[in-house]
Amino acid sequence: MPPAKPEISTFSAFLEDPGDIEVVREAAKAINISQGEILKGGIKEAIETFSHKRTPQYLVVDISKSDLPISDLSRLLEVAEPGVGIIAVGTRNDVGLYRDLMKLGIFEYVVSPIFSEILGRALKSMIFEEDKIKGTQSKVGKLVAVAGARGGVGSTFILANLAAILSGERARRVVAVDLDLHFGTLSLYLNLKTSLGFREALENPERVDQVFVERLLTSVNDRFFVLSSEEPLDEAVKYKTNSIEIILNYLSKLCHYVLIDVPHFSNNISHHVISSANVMLLVTEASLAGLRDAGRLIQLFGSEGTGRRIIVIINKYGESPQNEIRLEDFEESLKHKIDHIIAYDSVIPKACINQGRTIVDEDVPLAKSLREIVDDMFGIRKPEEVVGGIGGFFKRLKLK
Repeated sequence: MPPAKPEISTFSAFLEDPGDIEVVREAAKAINISQGEILKGGIKEAIETFSHKRTPQYLVVDISKSDLPISDLSRLLEVAEPGVGIIAVGTRNDVGLYRDLMKLGIFEYVVSPIFSEILGRALKSMIFEEDKIKGTQSKVGKLVAVAGARGGVGSTFILANLAAILSGERARRVVAVDLDLHFGTLSLYLNLKTSLGFREALENPERVDQVFVERLLTSVNDRFFVLSSEEPLDEAVKYKTNSIEIILNYLSKLCHYVLIDVPHFSNNISHHVISSANVMLLVTEASLAGLRDAGRLIQLFGSEGTGRRIIVIINKYGESPQNEIRLEDFEESLKHKIDHIIAYDSVIPKACINQGRTIVDEDVPLAKSLREIVDDMFGIRKPEEVVGGIGGFFKRLKLK
């Protein structure tokens, strides 16, 4: 018999049937869940509720009135925090539905009317058998490495604004991690204090747990968090090889997107982030040096495939036309399509950085370009962009 756990307060249930509500209340009380929230409603009410507030660690949700339960549960998982354990309640005793729910990452499916013993066993398994949850729950946050091919190409500015769009306009929980502990500028751009303890976590990973990691985060708003540091220049950070893997593992359970600002220097930590990321946003410039180092980073990332993708961004295009490589030649030499081109803007980025704000509320071409990158991360591409980013860019600028 598993050891008793402390009182659980991170629990919610949305149920249509009054009898089921009473059963859940009894089953929850039997395993010491006394502060859980049990509400009248179903999957649609759960989606609406958790679109505006954090999800609990454990959730029971009624799908009996849903015409498209798989689709609705997918929407719930999009707004829910990664790693949430979900028990679905429905009226269909259907093996096919059960298998689809398990593939989706739902912990268990219980047929209504439910019985206290059956639900109690499911709740105990979900709460006490955490390894089983980790094995079945497929929804974890996406790791996105944002790497600048050269210093000064604008990768940190792009990262900060993508995080603001994801959290503000797409209602996703996002954490931005600045891995340059000496010269990182992410917190500076957002007018935030740096995190206390990040260096300790990297040097002493054995001390890291979920609570430790959550205390490291600095909040921009209720969905956007930053992890950064500003260490003395005369003190070297003694990174442990497995530290960043442990930290990112915890962060990916808290947020839908973990955006990592990869420093412009090479070490084991940055190598691990690039090689293990789901997506690398490679920010470069249309220069010879930008081309060379973009190619080296693509080589470090490795092969693309299911769940792994490189998105190449040419930033500040047009800043120095006489020194820029033709985009067609750049693509041919890089042997990778240019996915997005951001035209040079000499005013707005500097104004935003100096004022510690993002451009989310600005109606400017730069904001439009950044929203297109977010769409790309979500798998939404415009027809002209699928055919070729360069053609679409020139068409918009009326250069063709």
